[in-house]
Amino acid sequence: MLDLKAKLASAGLVSQKDIDRVEAKKKKGKRKKKGKGGGPGKPGVRPLDVKGLRDAKKGELYDAVRRWVEKARLDRLGIPSERCEPFHFPEIAGRVGRLMIEPELSKRVQAGDAAVIAFMSNSGLAHAVVPAAGARDVATLKEEWLRVLPGDPRAGKIIKE
Repeated sequence: MLDLKAKLASAGLVSQKDIDRVEAKKKKGKRKKKGKGGGPGKPGVRPLDVKGLRDAKKGELYDAVRRWVEKARLDRLGIPSERCEPFHFPEIAGRVGRLMIEPELSKRVQAGDAAVIAFMSNSGLAHAVVPAAGARDVATLKEEWLRVLPGDPRAGKIIKE
């Protein structure tokens, strides 16, 4: 059976030149795009546009940070593996939060290569482990969202409500 391209060409609806142009466009789109890294562990993730988001409305900021976290997060979503261990951190309201993360990732957070941040997910306030450089960008936008980053004085602030 002929494919769709051959059928369209035989019916005179498209020319071979059209087919070649579309295939060339597909091949061009399949190339891996190079982007700025989001820090160690997540190559190709673009950093947050801090300058553009400083004056953004709250909803735009939440959406931009949420989309960035979905691409840059280092911890796993869903059911944790058998190797995962609890990692405790201070939450914004003063409670103790817990993430189940791999031991290697826990060491990266303790070394300052990665950080724990809070962000506004579609279901409310959530936490994730992200590269340290991106966490600093998030802290520039919303200081209270930086939960754990050794050596950064903005980390772990409690906001009494």
